[in-house]
Amino acid sequence: MGQSRNKKNSSHLEGWVKMELWKMSQKVSELSDVIPYYFFSLVSSCLSLSTVMVMFSEGSWGVLGIIVFSFYIVIPYLLFAVPVQVLFNKHPKKFSSLYFFLSIFFSLLAVFIYSSVLNFDFSMEVLTTTTKNYYAISLSAALFFWFWDSVFLQKKRSAS
Repeated sequence: MGQSRNKKNSSHLEGWVKMELWKMSQKVSELSDVIPYYFFSLVSSCLSLSTVMVMFSEGSWGVLGIIVFSFYIVIPYLLFAVPVQVLFNKHPKKFSSLYFFLSIFFSLLAVFIYSSVLNFDFSMEVLTTTTKNYYAISLSAALFFWFWDSVFLQKKRSAS
C-alpha cells in the first residue's frame, strides 16, 4: 500500500514538474520573441540621443562621437529605461502620454543619478548651463526612448 502511494505521489510530482517546465518554456518563448524589439528600441534610442548630443556639442566629433556617446548612453538606458519599458509592455499603448510622462520622470532621475555617480560638475541651480543641459539631456533621452519604444514594442497583443 505504501508503494502505490509513493508511485502516486511520484506521478503527481512528475506531472507538476512537467507543467512547470512547460509554463517556463512558454514564458521563455514569449520573451525570445520580443528581445529583438527591445534591442532595436535600445540601439535606436542610443543612436538618436548620441546624434543630437554630437550635433550640439562644441567639438567636431562626427560619426566617431556618435559611436562613443552611444556606449556611454547605453548604460543608463539599460539600468533605468529597459525595466520601465518591460513594465509598460505589460499593458501596451502606442504613443501614450502617460508613458511619456513616466519616461520623463525616470529619465530625470536616471540622468541625475548617473551624473552624480560619475562626479560631473553638477549644480542644481535653476539657471546654470549645467542645469539646462541636465533638462535637455533628460527630456531628449525620454523622448527618444518613448518614441522608439512605441514604434518597436508598444503593439496591441492579440486576444489569444
